[in-house]
Amino acid sequence: MRDARFLLALVLFATPASADVEVEYDKAARTILCDCGCHPQSVHDCACGRAEQMRASLHKDAESGKTGDAIVAEYVARSGEKVRVVPTASGFNLLAWVGPGAALLAAAGFVALVLKRWRRKPALAPATGAAPLDAATAARLERELRDFE
Repeated sequence: MRDARFLLALVLFATPASADVEVEYDKAARTILCDCGCHPQSVHDCACGRAEQMRASLHKDAESGKTGDAIVAEYVARSGEKVRVVPTASGFNLLAWVGPGAALLAAAGFVALVLKRWRRKPALAPATGAAPLDAATAARLERELRDFE
């Protein structure tokens, strides 16, 4: 009976810790890029041998009690921000988050401005004929035509 209680206690107390380890591992594995050089994917999604090594290392870190954020911070400190799947929304990286939206708004504003100006342009009236020439201009034109011949 004593062994049964011990096993029950072990299962009850071991399961949350194991679940926490998996949660922290999963958080780190989905945040860190695999450094294998093939198609950029998270360590969780990549199928190469290097990703398998990284998964084992991440799992070991999570089992040692590190949080997912601490594991990611370690990798970032070692390799730089490029190790993240998604850049943080701060500093220069903020441009990656805000830039496309700002460019889209600017393009929409430009198109709206062009359409507005295009609609405002009055249609040109059809030409009704040439304007009459004054006598001096007509004489000069005749002289030039004679000299040309």
